[in-house]
Amino acid sequence: MTSKDAIDGAGDRALWVDPNWPGLDGSPGAEFSASKMRAIAGELEEYAGMLKGPAYSEGYTTGTVESVSENGGLTAKEIGSWSAAQAFAHTVGQSSGDEGAQALWKVYGLFAQRLDEAVKAIRANADEYDGARRANGG
Repeated sequence: MTSKDAIDGAGDRALWVDPNWPGLDGSPGAEFSASKMRAIAGELEEYAGMLKGPAYSEGYTTGTVESVSENGGLTAKEIGSWSAAQAFAHTVGQSSGDEGAQALWKVYGLFAQRLDEAVKAIRANADEYDGARRANGG
């Protein structure tokens, strides 16, 4: 099935497209601002910077990935002793030989990594829009 068939309605597998979607009718409606994209990327990069660095600063834990990996193990002592808390502690806490015990650390590290990747992707998209604008004489 071609993309035209998918949109125009070839059988029961037709793709419904909102007719009010800006730019689909050929009129200028979708505008992208590379400078706004870069500003957003800059803000996200500032937040991402807070996830990098040492585990301790001036004697306090920092909230960085390193800090969470060293200090983020939760046990029943920190969470509580009621039944749901015990299950949560088992999932994200420190217990030897338990794969689930490192779930919180792993997810936090993946979040930091994906945030860096998002910043790079936003900047790359801004560059593409700038390049297209220049190529079109804008």
